[in-house]
Amino acid sequence: MTGTFRIGRIVGIDVSLHWSWAFIFVLVTWTFAEGILDTTFPGWSIAQRSIVGAAIALIFFSSILVHELSHSVVARRFGIPVSSITLFVFGGVSNLGKEPENARQEFWIAIVGPLTSFAMAALFGAGYLILDGIESGVADISANLAFINTAIGVFNLVPGFPLDGGRVLRSVFWARDRNILDATRLASRVGVYVAYTMMAIGFLTFFFVNPVSGIWLFLIGNFLRGVSAASYEQLFVEKTLKGIPAALVAKQDYTPVSRDLSVEDLVEHHFLAGHGHCLPVMAGEELLGLVTLTDVRKVPRDDWATIRAHRVMTPLADLKTVGLNDDLAKVLALLAADSLNQIPVVEGRLLRGVIKRSDVIAYIQMRQAIDAGKSAS
Repeated sequence: MTGTFRIGRIVGIDVSLHWSWAFIFVLVTWTFAEGILDTTFPGWSIAQRSIVGAAIALIFFSSILVHELSHSVVARRFGIPVSSITLFVFGGVSNLGKEPENARQEFWIAIVGPLTSFAMAALFGAGYLILDGIESGVADISANLAFINTAIGVFNLVPGFPLDGGRVLRSVFWARDRNILDATRLASRVGVYVAYTMMAIGFLTFFFVNPVSGIWLFLIGNFLRGVSAASYEQLFVEKTLKGIPAALVAKQDYTPVSRDLSVEDLVEHHFLAGHGHCLPVMAGEELLGLVTLTDVRKVPRDDWATIRAHRVMTPLADLKTVGLNDDLAKVLALLAADSLNQIPVVEGRLLRGVIKRSDVIAYIQMRQAIDAGKSAS
């Protein structure tokens, strides 16, 4: 997720904040400072209420973090690597290194989050019972934190994939059908229906109950609608491309150029001739590097006749490359990570083909069409 920054490491897992979390922090601080604390402690100054409100927001932040950590710890117990946890405006996400191996693992990884939130709610509830009559103001704060954690647990049990409840639902479909892709498709479809229901409730709430609550419900529903559909598409792509060798899609329709070719000749006889926006610079079958239009633009026009291709190319050592047997899932990951449009397929230093982003997309679309045909028959 872009727009994040790392804040620390807990039990060997990097924890990052998305910039949107600042909005929630300010909102929770303001809600407590101007509402609950103002009523509970009328003699406090604005500064006192703001400081305590910020402290409560940090406790709320910690509750979300503990919720996500519970997912990560259980995932690691099952041998699933966890690279990081990211907290953002709508909650948090544990970045698992791979999908669970079976429905049982999926169920326990998913359900532990809400159970953790309910356990924290019980803890704050016990704090309320202990403090009520001793320090009623702090007891009220504890009661509110118990309510917040209960709400987090209940919300995450909503059967909207990829919320925890949606993942529990996927584990049920997975156990029944023995197919993670079909289970994800069904859970994602339910998630989309749930999302549209939330958006409709938010729309009605805006006009007939509370505009702010209505906007929040609508935004959360819209967010859930997007990620529900995207989650299935992402898994479909991963499953479709996994194990498919790069050699199957690599094309040899590139036009090699000599390292001693001038930039002027590159432009006149290759780029303008329609040989593509990226050309391999080669010596026989050996790949020396790639030269692109972006490289050419960096050369002053007056120097085109004297500057050679090897001076402006990106050398092989600095290129992202894949081998003939690397699968297309790795190819797509490299293309996406560095916003590349093409990637060379090499065997040592020998160029065996080039895969463009459009080649991978075309393969995925063809697989979708074939699978759709199978379903129809």
